[in-house]
Amino acid sequence: MDTFLAVFREMGMLYIIFLAGWGAVKTGLLPETSQGVFTKLLLYVTLPCLIVTSLHAPFEMDRSLGVLALLMFSAYFLISTAFIGKWTARLLKLSRERSGVYENLILFGNQGYIGVAIVLQLFGQNGLFFAMVFNMIYFIMIWTYGIAVMQRGKPREERASLWINPGFLATAIGLLFFFLPMSLPQPLFGALENIGEMTIPLSMLLIGCLIASVRLHDLKGFLCSPLLWATVSARLFFLPFLLFLPFVFTSIPFEWLAIAVIISATPSAPTVSLYAENYGGDTAFASVAVFVSTLVAAVTLPLLFGVFHVLY
Repeated sequence: MDTFLAVFREMGMLYIIFLAGWGAVKTGLLPETSQGVFTKLLLYVTLPCLIVTSLHAPFEMDRSLGVLALLMFSAYFLISTAFIGKWTARLLKLSRERSGVYENLILFGNQGYIGVAIVLQLFGQNGLFFAMVFNMIYFIMIWTYGIAVMQRGKPREERASLWINPGFLATAIGLLFFFLPMSLPQPLFGALENIGEMTIPLSMLLIGCLIASVRLHDLKGFLCSPLLWATVSARLFFLPFLLFLPFVFTSIPFEWLAIAVIISATPSAPTVSLYAENYGGDTAFASVAVFVSTLVAAVTLPLLFGVFHVLY
């Protein structure tokens, strides 16, 4: 019951913010040109601040075994899913614009907001610490591999740098604060934290704006697309279930496994829509998939947690 309540609480707020963005465009309060401003603000200002502050926690040696386990879970899931995404995209013969979006949609979830919030509700501060550890490799991959996938097939001179982008630099800074005995001055940390907290509301507003720009006929086409539902199903249920199922039969503590499963089964990250808008991907498909996965996750997240709880 706690899982259901935590999921519905977080999802409900996201749905309301999405509707605000959608309504703002439909009523003319926001012009469609505002999408570019939202995208730049998120990618270059709020997201980097969120990364730095979310990793701003002291490393504790007595949790080292759990840290190692969560890092291994994270690397295992992300690398396996990356290979599966690349292989199935080739098998389906997707276009460059849709292939990059598809691979990112099944690989990257809304882990820094929905995942962390649910883990905190279920496992408290100790669980929150392990959730942040699990997200470390995710932050590195989404700002390097995620961008590289979106730029695949582009001429080299048109590609953005993977190592000098704000997200990767913010991740490097955050990891320094996590592993070293140092911290930001409180006024600076407070300012960065306030800016970072804007990320999720702005992301959902942007997705609302993007979907408001999609013609009704095209939206219906997406909702009837087998690719959309295959993407959402893989992200929310099948990949987390199949990849983590073998660990049920080991002696790994249930809390560690449950945290890995919950975070890996979160809906597709709004960042994928930002990448599509910024790097020339299929923005409409990305936005619809992010929104649909956010809706469906209200059912699949508690269901998946329940399945693992019973099996364990």
